[in-house]
Amino acid sequence: MTTYRTQKHVLGTLSHGQILFGFLTLFCLALILRNTDVAMEYIRYGLSLCARTVIPALFPFMVLSELLISGGFGNALVSVIALPFKKIFKLSDTACCSILLGILCGFPVGAKCAASAYDRGLLSREECECVLAASNIPSSAFLISAVGASLWQNRRFGVVLYLTVVLSSLVTGAVICRLRMRRVVVSAGTLRAEAPQRGARLFTSAIRSATESMLLVCAYVIFFSALTGVFGLVLEGIRCPDSLKAFLTAFLELSGGMSHACTLENASLGAIISAFGAGWAGLSVHCQVLSVCDGRGFSFHPYFLAKAIGGVLCALLFGIAVRTLSII
Repeated sequence: MTTYRTQKHVLGTLSHGQILFGFLTLFCLALILRNTDVAMEYIRYGLSLCARTVIPALFPFMVLSELLISGGFGNALVSVIALPFKKIFKLSDTACCSILLGILCGFPVGAKCAASAYDRGLLSREECECVLAASNIPSSAFLISAVGASLWQNRRFGVVLYLTVVLSSLVTGAVICRLRMRRVVVSAGTLRAEAPQRGARLFTSAIRSATESMLLVCAYVIFFSALTGVFGLVLEGIRCPDSLKAFLTAFLELSGGMSHACTLENASLGAIISAFGAGWAGLSVHCQVLSVCDGRGFSFHPYFLAKAIGGVLCALLFGIAVRTLSII
């Protein structure tokens, strides 16, 4: 009786989110223990994916974006090519530079730029939250080459999908940024920017910071690769429809969902699921973003709201584009 009361008291001290997360963790643990061989196979696949695709595609951009922000070159970049971003988002030069780099280079470069700028006193917490909401999308190389040319055998498919994702991100990000910043007044003395780093210290610091972020990204890719692999077995066991399986996989992890979506008999439905996955980005990417920004006290409500709305908007716009432009 005492044990029961103790357990009830312990559960009563936990929030609903903690309880849900605890049950999900136990569920994932049971899945992996029940299907250890499959989990190991997908872990090896995740390691291979990191070595062949993730690191070559992201690491150079992480280093270069860090150099631009820490070296003080970001404002000059914005003043030359990103003036429309300042008009759209009504944010500072550094924030607009972070959004631009995030859109050009793909996730989690935008989050990394925002975190670095915040650490140096170049951005307020509210501006960083706006950057996160607007900048974290798949890279053009992934959507155009990997998804369009490789999976769908149609490079035009990838180009239109990338443009749709960019448009959806800009629209949702701009709306959330304007609503967010309208409620916040940052006083002139709030931000205390550090002097830009110089010389060898700038380069070595950029390499170190990019390496730490790259390790986090690869860790999440490997874990979610194993999770989606064993989760797929469960969906097959309950005879889940292929379209629902593709959607749930895309909800968890982007590349796996894209791979499933392109094999659906209904190509239009597969394209819409691919667009939703690209706009939503997947829980794996969201965990990467949270890790990159960990310990800074950011609110991620605007980020998750932007990704949820962006996923739906991207699916709607791309569905119209597929019918109008006869992409598939």
